[in-house]
Amino acid sequence: MRGAGKTTVGKVAATRLGCTFIDLDDRVLELLGASSVKTVFEECGEAVWRDGEARALADTLRTPGAIVAVGAGAPEVAQCAELIRLARGAGWTIIHLDASEESIKHRIGRALGDRSPLTNLAPLDELLALARRRRPCYESLADASVDGSIDGVESVADSLVRLVISRAPSPPGH
Repeated sequence: MRGAGKTTVGKVAATRLGCTFIDLDDRVLELLGASSVKTVFEECGEAVWRDGEARALADTLRTPGAIVAVGAGAPEVAQCAELIRLARGAGWTIIHLDASEESIKHRIGRALGDRSPLTNLAPLDELLALARRRRPCYESLADASVDGSIDGVESVADSLVRLVISRAPSPPGH
């Protein structure tokens, strides 16, 4: 969900775990040769972005042991949802980083930033409506949820790290 802290918390958690952090939006922009999400949506359309997301996610999931921040809309795309399910089945830990509406309002404010509108709603209303609509999808794909709206980045990253470690397979013989 946008504003939950995926990128900020993901970078901290990856550093603590000594692994790579990948922001899927950055991978999609690289793949499409674009400078911003908004540009892709405005010049090429959402379908091009979503196709790029699926291709970038498939490629990204070939990087074992990474922390991946998946774009907020990706899990609603059938191909991305299936890739996430397959990754989960292959041993990836899928964590839904949630956030309260108050937290999202505080972090995002009224600006869309590098995003094009997806509805006719005001930016903040759109963001909250999308969060409500997408939450069940996120929860159905995830092994666990972490509340990204409490206690600050360090504490949220600690929760994420504990979850990843607790779900890691034990070495043979242990």
